[in-house]
Amino acid sequence: MLQNTDKVIIVGAGIAGLSLAIQLAENKIACILLEEKHNFNGVTSGVRISTQGVSILEKMKISGVGKPTQRTIMHYGNIVADFALSNPPGASPAIMVTRLAVYEKLLEKAKLLEIELITGFKLLNAIEHPDGIEVISEKGQKVTGRLFVGADGVGSTVRKILNPDQPSSKAYAGYLGVGLITQSDLQIEMSLYEHPGNHVGVASIGKMSASDVNNNVFLWSHLYMTEQEAKEMTNEKVMKMLEVKSQGWSLELRKLFEMCKTDSKSIIAHGPVYNGKVPSSWFSKNMILIGDAAHPYGPGGQGISMALKDAEALCEMLLSGNLSEEKMTTFQKNRAEEAKKLGESAEKRNKPEKQIKSRWGIFFSGVVMKFYHFFNRGVLKSF
Repeated sequence: MLQNTDKVIIVGAGIAGLSLAIQLAENKIACILLEEKHNFNGVTSGVRISTQGVSILEKMKISGVGKPTQRTIMHYGNIVADFALSNPPGASPAIMVTRLAVYEKLLEKAKLLEIELITGFKLLNAIEHPDGIEVISEKGQKVTGRLFVGADGVGSTVRKILNPDQPSSKAYAGYLGVGLITQSDLQIEMSLYEHPGNHVGVASIGKMSASDVNNNVFLWSHLYMTEQEAKEMTNEKVMKMLEVKSQGWSLELRKLFEMCKTDSKSIIAHGPVYNGKVPSSWFSKNMILIGDAAHPYGPGGQGISMALKDAEALCEMLLSGNLSEEKMTTFQKNRAEEAKKLGESAEKRNKPEKQIKSRWGIFFSGVVMKFYHFFNRGVLKSF
């Protein structure tokens, strides 16, 4: 058993957990990372990190990943609204990047700081004591510390410990999320295409990982189907469905899809998408949640950015001194409000019934967006 009552124990060595550990270590706060997996390989996908998220990465001296995105280009058939993104003064732009590239940079930094990481630690329980907390794995491993942080993702065990009477609120969102990554030196700003019953996004994302020598492009879409169908999907079935959908896509999109099909090193990631609700309690005297463990919404382009902001906010709270109930309540209130706003917005936007069904609908939406573009002088506040 590790004996250090001043140690912060973090379960989950993903983006949220690693980010918190790095910020704590840089501020001389002892911490340890516990991770269920023994290794960290697997299929990666592309993500967008907001300008705020990029700022947090830069504070940790993590840079040089992904591709900056200075514009958002919206396509409604032949109608195009090209927005410049307005960043806060002095702030770096948002980036499009793979999860793997960000994760590798964070892990490299954690190793450089000599942060202790225990793998194969499958959490069983956490027992609070007057002077700290004891964390126990299914194999009987025990770690003690003064605070236990649940950064263990959507299926968080820590969330269940904190909310034993709250049933899982996970609900199928109505679609299969699909991402394709292919090698390409094309420089593509984040471009969103609306088609009847289907929307597609594409952007340059740079190198997939530290070992990658090629630049890449990321193409993503949603395929609406039943939950059971989504669970039974294979790569072959997904590509066949996209092949059918692509017949109605613009010429530039079809060319990119053909590149994905012919590139033997292309990566395809897919899975049913679920929405969750923010749990009633994020904390107790010696436990607290961050990241997807705290706000398990489906994808809306903000997951990694939210994880980074959660980690920064919790680190600042720890540096401020005593962890009072009032401080923890404020942390939950502030972070939950932002998560709820972003999560519910994405949930509403991606519902099957909210998709534009006809070409006339696409045309009308394009006209509305062009008016919006005109009245805002072609500028969007960065998100």
